[in-house]
Amino acid sequence: MIQALRTAASGMSAQQLAMDVTANNISNLSTPGFKAGSARFTDLLYAARRGPSGDIFLGMGAGVGEVRRDSALGVLENDGDSSHIAIEGEGFFQVRLPGGGVGYTRAGILGVDGEGNVVIAGGMLLDPPLTLPQGTSRFSVDERGLVTVTGEDGGTSEVGRIVLARFVNPAGLEARGDGVLLETPASGPPTSSVPGEAGTGLLRQGFLESSNVDLAREMVEMISALRAYEMNAKMVQTADESLAAANNILRG
Repeated sequence: MIQALRTAASGMSAQQLAMDVTANNISNLSTPGFKAGSARFTDLLYAARRGPSGDIFLGMGAGVGEVRRDSALGVLENDGDSSHIAIEGEGFFQVRLPGGGVGYTRAGILGVDGEGNVVIAGGMLLDPPLTLPQGTSRFSVDERGLVTVTGEDGGTSEVGRIVLARFVNPAGLEARGDGVLLETPASGPPTSSVPGEAGTGLLRQGFLESSNVDLAREMVEMISALRAYEMNAKMVQTADESLAAANNILRG
């Protein structure tokens, strides 16, 4: 009965984590470029006990083996904002992290800082960096990532190109926050290329990728996790009552 308490408690803990993942998905329903996560369960270690006809292996509960990220593309919404860039297909924008290193994001909300640098994902510099000529703040991006600005004389000039990164297993990327993902051994190393090459998608200016969270699916997951949590809690209560009954017999 003591083991039943521990086993049911492990199920409650696993279902609580699944609820946390679902809550995070729902809270990011309107976050551009957000990729939903899903908890994957696994059974815990088995304990061998001697039985009349040999060893009996009893499970010791459930746990969350991983939180897997859904790499499916979100819907591209045409909002007409020239600072919004969406990737039509696979790939990630590359950003320079404040503490060093490179991060990756699908949230193509661009801007320009006080020094004329093009920034993305909460003020992070693109990698490789792009700097606009002094006195300009508006720019155009074609589908292959070429960035141009228009001068006061009406002439256009190229200032650089946005490069995309692609991963063999994008679901293995680690979420950092601010819409930024990090490379992991599970994702594999990135392959950088011009948009439209090496399997990467094309860029669409004036579009923004929405979250890929499916609200109907999240509601089903929430109800399922709640019911499983309640049943595990009932098992804890039943095991506790059985243990109390056994103690009363011994006292009697």
